[in-house]
Amino acid sequence: MRNYSSHYDDGESAKSKRIASNTIVLFIRMFAIMVINLYAVRVVLRALGEVDYGVFNTIAGVVLTSSFLVTTLAISIQRFFSYALGEQDSDRLSQIFTVSMNIVVMLVVALVVLFETAGLWFVNTQLTIPPDRIDTVHWIFQFAVLTLVFTFMQIPYTAAIFAHERMGAYAFISLFECLGRLSVAIAIAYLVVGDSLLCYGVGLLVVAFLVFAAYAAYSRSHFAECHHAGTVDRKLYKELILFSGWTTYSALSGMSIVHGNTILLNIYFGPVATAAYAIANQIHNAITALGNSIVIAFRPAMVKSYAEKAYSYLDTLFYVSNKSLLYLLLCVSVPLIVEMPIILDWWLDGASAEMTLFSRLFVVFMLVLTMQQPITTIIQASGKIKNYTLLVDSITLLCLPLTWMLYHIGAPDYSCFLVMLFVFCTAHVVRLVCLRHQYPSFSYMEYIWQIVLPGGVVCAFSLGAAWWLHRYIDTPTINFFLVFAVSPSVTFLTAYAVGLTSKERELLNTYVARLLKRKGL
Repeated sequence: MRNYSSHYDDGESAKSKRIASNTIVLFIRMFAIMVINLYAVRVVLRALGEVDYGVFNTIAGVVLTSSFLVTTLAISIQRFFSYALGEQDSDRLSQIFTVSMNIVVMLVVALVVLFETAGLWFVNTQLTIPPDRIDTVHWIFQFAVLTLVFTFMQIPYTAAIFAHERMGAYAFISLFECLGRLSVAIAIAYLVVGDSLLCYGVGLLVVAFLVFAAYAAYSRSHFAECHHAGTVDRKLYKELILFSGWTTYSALSGMSIVHGNTILLNIYFGPVATAAYAIANQIHNAITALGNSIVIAFRPAMVKSYAEKAYSYLDTLFYVSNKSLLYLLLCVSVPLIVEMPIILDWWLDGASAEMTLFSRLFVVFMLVLTMQQPITTIIQASGKIKNYTLLVDSITLLCLPLTWMLYHIGAPDYSCFLVMLFVFCTAHVVRLVCLRHQYPSFSYMEYIWQIVLPGGVVCAFSLGAAWWLHRYIDTPTINFFLVFAVSPSVTFLTAYAVGLTSKERELLNTYVARLLKRKGL
């Protein structure tokens, strides 16, 4: 088997230390945000009630069908920023910011027109809304549109922060956003006297504006390129739009899964089922955010390595990012799956069997979905994404029509998750085939030996230990804390023993030793 990490110079070592530090910072940040967000959902659900909470998520789901474009544009712009940084082209950086901001403004105008016409028609004629909430729903819709506008306007700034690997600033601002949303939740629960649903929409709009202002202020003060340039290379518009266009097609699959299923559940099963899905989706979002925090730490370095043609180091980053994603997420996901009933009971003061099942299935789906990120990052770094996107995402886009057909013939509400798991497992195999075609140094056998087999062993040991404790300890509270202590420990130990190569263990030991020495331990 090829020793992909045999060459490791001082420059690469410094880069790896920065990646490791960013990963730790972002993972801790996302863990804190996950706890805060889940508590905020509990407060909001109690303040709004199950029906209003379902109504809000349905309306937000209509507007947020376009939110996949936020991720699409951010990834696309970040790719161009990172590539230009790898080539050390400052003029190119300035032009990328100007072009990306112009594209975002044009897109925002188009989306506002679309939502104020077709969007309002869909809300008024196709959704199941309690008659006494129609006027409030219209206001919530407008607030959601404005919130989306501010979210779009921050894209070029966040892309610059990611490309420059200023993860501390990103962590601080996103934590501020999270605390702002929590403050809104507490306010509508304990301070608001009038319509809580209406006030919730206003509060989220204010938070979105403040977050946009913070990203803009930081980027403009720290990065010279984050100012509008007078003239730009018009070819850059074509390059960025084409790249974003194919990435947009890819992101449609994610949009169809989350927000499309929200709408389908509302149509076929009503607001209560939508609320159960929304609760499960909050857990999914929290765990996905943990995974994204790891991806964010690796993506700029992977793109820069490709631009610098440092393919040996890129191979190292690919496998390390895969392992970091899998093992860190298993530490969180396995205890969640096993202890989901008691978590939901504590979180929501009681939860239905439907919420428990949805939440467990969403966590499993998240693991499958997140593992495609390192593959996609290399494909995007190459810029040759057309064939990859057409093939892979034409498969993933089947989720929504397949779910609709199952619901139409009377399938149960959880059928959407079975479709998601089947389609994305199939798509992952196709992704690997595409990677081998576009990145010849990739090896199927090495991927199996480095990721699939060790990952299966680690998952089996972690799940086995957690399930054994869950089954044979009768006291729920003791059971809960033991599972959350033992399962991650088993995951780390097993991953260290069988999931890492000898070189990776050596690098990990060195990093931990230096970290402890720095802390005086």
